[in-house]
Amino acid sequence: MAPLRQRDMRLRAATNDEVKEVWEDRWYGLVVCLNSVYTPSDVEGLALVDHLDEMVGLVTYRVDGPAGQIVTLDTIVRGRGFGRRLLEDIENKFHKRGLGRAWALMTNDNLRAAGLYLSRGYRLVHIHLDAVERVREHKPRLPETGYEGIPIRDLWEFEKLGPLGVPVP
Repeated sequence: MAPLRQRDMRLRAATNDEVKEVWEDRWYGLVVCLNSVYTPSDVEGLALVDHLDEMVGLVTYRVDGPAGQIVTLDTIVRGRGFGRRLLEDIENKFHKRGLGRAWALMTNDNLRAAGLYLSRGYRLVHIHLDAVERVREHKPRLPETGYEGIPIRDLWEFEKLGPLGVPVP
Protein backbone atom coordinates (compact mmCIF):
# COMPACT_ATOMS: atom_id res chain seq x y z
CA MET A 1 0.00 0.00 0.00
CA ALA A 2 1.31 3.44 -0.95
CA PRO A 3 1.78 5.99 1.81
CA LEU A 4 -0.98 8.53 2.28
CA ARG A 5 0.21 11.99 1.31
CA GLN A 6 -1.68 15.25 1.32
CA ARG A 7 -1.02 15.86 -2.35
CA ASP A 8 -2.73 12.55 -3.17
CA MET A 9 -5.92 13.57 -1.37
CA ARG A 10 -8.93 15.32 -2.80
CA LEU A 11 -11.81 17.15 -1.22
CA ARG A 12 -15.45 16.42 -1.94
CA ALA A 13 -18.84 16.94 -0.35
CA ALA A 14 -19.54 14.40 2.36
CA THR A 15 -22.75 12.41 2.23
CA ASN A 16 -25.19 12.43 5.13
CA ASP A 17 -24.43 8.72 5.63
CA GLU A 18 -20.70 9.44 5.92
CA VAL A 19 -21.32 12.19 8.46
CA LYS A 20 -23.64 9.89 10.38
CA GLU A 21 -21.06 7.08 10.43
CA VAL A 22 -18.27 9.32 11.75
CA TRP A 23 -20.57 10.96 14.29
CA GLU A 24 -21.80 7.59 15.57
CA ASP A 25 -18.20 6.48 16.00
CA ARG A 26 -16.78 9.67 17.52
CA TRP A 27 -19.59 11.95 18.71
CA TYR A 28 -22.25 9.57 20.11
CA GLY A 29 -24.40 10.45 17.09
CA LEU A 30 -24.89 14.14 17.77
CA VAL A 31 -23.05 17.33 18.64
CA VAL A 32 -24.16 19.53 21.52
CA CYS A 33 -23.21 23.19 21.30
CA LEU A 34 -24.06 26.08 23.57
CA ASN A 35 -27.66 26.56 22.44
CA SER A 36 -28.07 23.85 19.82
CA VAL A 37 -28.02 20.11 19.39
CA TYR A 38 -27.00 19.01 15.91
CA THR A 39 -27.66 15.75 14.12
CA PRO A 40 -25.87 14.82 10.88
CA SER A 41 -28.75 16.17 8.79
CA ASP A 42 -28.27 19.64 10.36
CA VAL A 43 -24.79 20.19 8.93
CA GLU A 44 -22.86 20.19 5.69
CA GLY A 45 -19.62 18.26 5.39
CA LEU A 46 -16.42 18.10 3.41
CA ALA A 47 -14.61 14.78 3.16
CA LEU A 48 -10.92 14.46 2.45
CA VAL A 49 -10.49 11.21 0.52
CA ASP A 50 -7.67 9.16 -0.95
CA HIS A 51 -7.34 7.79 -4.49
CA LEU A 52 -9.78 4.99 -3.64
CA ASP A 53 -12.36 7.48 -2.33
CA GLU A 54 -11.72 6.28 1.24
CA MET A 55 -12.23 9.05 3.78
CA VAL A 56 -9.18 10.16 5.77
CA GLY A 57 -10.82 13.23 7.31
CA LEU A 58 -14.11 15.04 7.70
CA VAL A 59 -15.08 18.58 8.61
CA THR A 60 -18.70 19.51 9.25
CA TYR A 61 -20.02 23.03 9.40
CA ARG A 62 -22.98 25.40 9.54
CA VAL A 63 -23.32 28.89 8.17
CA ASP A 64 -25.33 31.40 10.15
CA GLY A 65 -25.39 34.91 8.70
CA PRO A 66 -21.84 36.27 8.41
CA ALA A 67 -20.31 33.43 10.47
CA GLY A 68 -19.34 29.86 9.76
CA GLN A 69 -19.26 27.36 12.59
CA ILE A 70 -16.88 24.44 12.35
CA VAL A 71 -19.05 21.85 14.09
CA THR A 72 -16.61 18.92 13.92
CA LEU A 73 -13.16 18.29 12.51
CA ASP A 74 -12.08 14.65 12.48
CA THR A 75 -9.02 12.99 11.06
CA ILE A 76 -9.41 9.28 10.48
CA VAL A 77 -5.69 9.00 9.76
CA ARG A 78 -3.69 11.14 12.20
CA GLY A 79 -0.29 12.74 12.03
CA ARG A 80 -0.28 13.51 8.30
CA GLY A 81 -1.48 17.13 8.38
CA PHE A 82 -4.98 16.21 7.26
CA GLY A 83 -6.61 18.19 10.09
CA ARG A 84 -4.71 21.31 9.08
CA ARG A 85 -5.67 20.73 5.45
CA LEU A 86 -9.36 20.38 6.35
CA LEU A 87 -9.24 23.53 8.47
CA GLU A 88 -7.66 25.46 5.58
CA ASP A 89 -10.23 24.04 3.15
CA ILE A 90 -13.21 25.06 5.26
CA GLU A 91 -11.74 28.52 5.81
CA ASN A 92 -11.40 28.87 2.03
CA LYS A 93 -15.02 27.78 1.60
CA PHE A 94 -16.13 30.36 4.17
CA HIS A 95 -14.01 33.01 2.42
CA LYS A 96 -15.64 32.24 -0.95
CA ARG A 97 -19.05 32.66 0.71
CA GLY A 98 -18.00 36.08 1.97
CA LEU A 99 -18.02 35.14 5.65
CA GLY A 100 -15.94 37.20 8.04
CA ARG A 101 -15.92 34.91 11.05
CA ALA A 102 -15.13 31.25 11.61
CA TRP A 103 -15.62 29.71 15.02
CA ALA A 104 -15.49 26.38 16.79
CA LEU A 105 -16.16 24.86 20.19
CA MET A 106 -14.16 22.12 21.84
CA THR A 107 -13.87 20.51 25.21
CA ASN A 108 -11.09 21.69 27.52
CA ASP A 109 -9.19 18.40 27.25
CA ASN A 110 -8.56 18.66 23.50
CA LEU A 111 -5.21 20.43 23.68
CA ARG A 112 -4.00 19.08 20.34
CA ALA A 113 -6.99 20.58 18.52
CA ALA A 114 -6.60 23.84 20.45
CA GLY A 115 -3.00 24.02 19.24
CA LEU A 116 -4.11 23.47 15.64
CA TYR A 117 -6.65 26.29 15.79
CA LEU A 118 -4.23 28.66 17.52
CA SER A 119 -1.56 27.95 14.91
CA ARG A 120 -4.06 28.95 12.19
CA GLY A 121 -4.73 32.35 13.75
CA TYR A 122 -7.76 31.53 15.90
CA ARG A 123 -8.11 33.07 19.32
CA LEU A 124 -9.63 31.63 22.45
CA VAL A 125 -12.47 34.12 23.00
CA HIS A 126 -14.68 32.42 25.59
CA ILE A 127 -14.41 29.71 28.18
CA HIS A 128 -17.85 28.38 28.95
CA LEU A 129 -17.31 27.03 32.46
CA ASP A 130 -19.10 23.78 33.31
CA ALA A 131 -20.89 23.76 29.91
CA VAL A 132 -20.15 20.07 29.53
CA GLU A 133 -22.83 19.40 32.15
CA ARG A 134 -25.38 20.37 29.48
CA VAL A 135 -23.61 18.18 26.94
CA ARG A 136 -23.89 15.22 29.30
CA GLU A 137 -27.66 15.69 29.49
CA HIS A 138 -27.70 14.60 25.83
CA LYS A 139 -24.65 12.33 25.98
CA PRO A 140 -24.64 10.48 29.28
CA ARG A 141 -21.86 8.16 28.01
CA LEU A 142 -19.40 11.05 27.66
CA PRO A 143 -16.49 10.16 29.95
CA GLU A 144 -15.54 12.29 32.93
CA THR A 145 -11.93 12.49 31.78
CA GLY A 146 -10.47 12.88 28.31
CA TYR A 147 -7.06 13.22 26.72
CA GLU A 148 -4.13 12.95 29.13
CA GLY A 149 -6.57 12.25 31.97
CA ILE A 150 -7.85 15.84 31.93
CA PRO A 151 -11.34 16.22 33.49
CA ILE A 152 -13.82 17.26 30.78
CA ARG A 153 -15.76 20.22 32.18
CA ASP A 154 -15.68 23.29 29.98
CA LEU A 155 -16.23 24.30 26.38
CA TRP A 156 -13.64 26.53 24.76
CA GLU A 157 -14.75 28.84 21.97
CA PHE A 158 -12.22 29.79 19.32
CA GLU A 159 -12.76 32.33 16.56
CA LYS A 160 -10.94 33.71 13.57
CA LEU A 161 -12.07 36.95 12.05
CA GLY A 162 -11.62 37.64 8.32
CA PRO A 163 -9.98 37.52 5.98
CA LEU A 164 -10.69 33.82 6.07
CA GLY A 165 -8.94 31.52 3.65
CA VAL A 166 -5.64 33.38 3.83
CA PRO A 167 -2.86 31.13 5.16
CA VAL A 168 -1.19 32.15 8.40
CA PRO A 169 2.61 32.43 7.95
